[in-house]
Amino acid sequence: MIGPAVSALPSPAATAGERDGGAAGTTPVVKAGAGLAALAGMLGWLLLGDLGLAMRDRAALPSGLELLRVAGASDTATSLLLSTVPALLAMFVVPLVGWHSDRHRGRWGRRRPYLLVAAPAGCAALVGLAYSPALGATADALLGDLSPGAQVCRLAAFGVFWTFFDCAALCALSLFTGLVNDVVPFGWLGRFYALFRIVGLGAGIVFHRWIFALTDHHLTGILVATGGLFGGCIAAMCVGLREPAAPLPPAATAPPAASASGTLRRGLPDGFLARPNLWAIAMFVCAAITFNPFNTFYQFFAHAIAVPKATLGMLTAIGYAVSIGSAFAIGWLVDRCGAMPMCAVVMAAYCAVAATGTLVVDDAASFQAVYLCHVIVSGAWWTAAASMPMALFPRERFLQFNATKDFVVVAIAILVGIVQGPLLDLSGHDYRLTLGCGAVFSALCLVCLARLRTLHPTTTRDS
Repeated sequence: MIGPAVSALPSPAATAGERDGGAAGTTPVVKAGAGLAALAGMLGWLLLGDLGLAMRDRAALPSGLELLRVAGASDTATSLLLSTVPALLAMFVVPLVGWHSDRHRGRWGRRRPYLLVAAPAGCAALVGLAYSPALGATADALLGDLSPGAQVCRLAAFGVFWTFFDCAALCALSLFTGLVNDVVPFGWLGRFYALFRIVGLGAGIVFHRWIFALTDHHLTGILVATGGLFGGCIAAMCVGLREPAAPLPPAATAPPAASASGTLRRGLPDGFLARPNLWAIAMFVCAAITFNPFNTFYQFFAHAIAVPKATLGMLTAIGYAVSIGSAFAIGWLVDRCGAMPMCAVVMAAYCAVAATGTLVVDDAASFQAVYLCHVIVSGAWWTAAASMPMALFPRERFLQFNATKDFVVVAIAILVGIVQGPLLDLSGHDYRLTLGCGAVFSALCLVCLARLRTLHPTTTRDS
């Protein structure tokens, strides 16, 4: 375990200024003689936790999509079960957990106790998901004439376990973001998140290159192993990493997630409705909608256009490898130039990719080219934008601001999820519409970034 000397790290840049809207908070510093050891130890534990979190997107999500495809789920059912219903529950749970975490003070810190609950909960949910087809078949047999049908029972079992897992995973991700915000100085965030991206992308390469094709025959075992990695890595990080002393909690207010109306009336942190924050929310909303539709249906798109699963896995691995090669450079540029300029460049590139794909994808070859570009450019966005919330929201109330932002983003994403599935069903499964949506909202995201840049010219805080 990292000892008391690991209370902080130094900032590499003396040029980092106070970020707008942030109140003075405690920023960690490494005590003399322990800097390199503290840096290496803290980084190692955080990377281990990030590996567990990466299991959601890199392994659980594609495996879940495969479960739905095998079950014959419609586009509407896929959108509802995979995106809308979990997001609807998470938009209440995640802010509530963040509110309590920001105020918690204890021997284990304010993030790790909640992470130690989310980790085994997510693991158990993935194990249940692995056996959801069998559980659905059992429920169908037990209900007999009252059963709505075997397929409905299987999809219902999937929905229950995936919703439970996604809530646990999203809570863990929010708490992990708060933990990083607490222990990593702002001037290092770009490079730290680049290393996190490398770990996650490496896990994605392993899964898509060597494991994804095995889901035809070993899907249950893959999901069980994914659950073990998710829970085990996060729990090990919590045991090995020590959090710094937290600032005193702000005055108690009503939890922001007690109800949807309560969130809007009472739960907004002081200063959250400042104009820069509103433009930041709009930017995060547009970014989420830019990538979500295609990421939800890319496996269905590939199957419809006759791209073999092995080819899709290989393309994903290649895209992740390119992202790994560029991640540290992007992180370094974010630390030196700022997150906003880098995000604007990357989003402009994605707008061009999505618009081109909408017009030209009509066979397997064109899909493969556009899909590879999508993986590379969207990966660059997540690397460049990873530290943006830390740049915009105050440290001592970070999870309150970030969770409230997530509440709004998820609420809008739910509306999109409700629409996208039926629209694709009505269009005859024209999955090019997902790229068209990406082109439109990436352009809107660029508008928000431009406006945010004029209102929020600095995105760095005191180190």
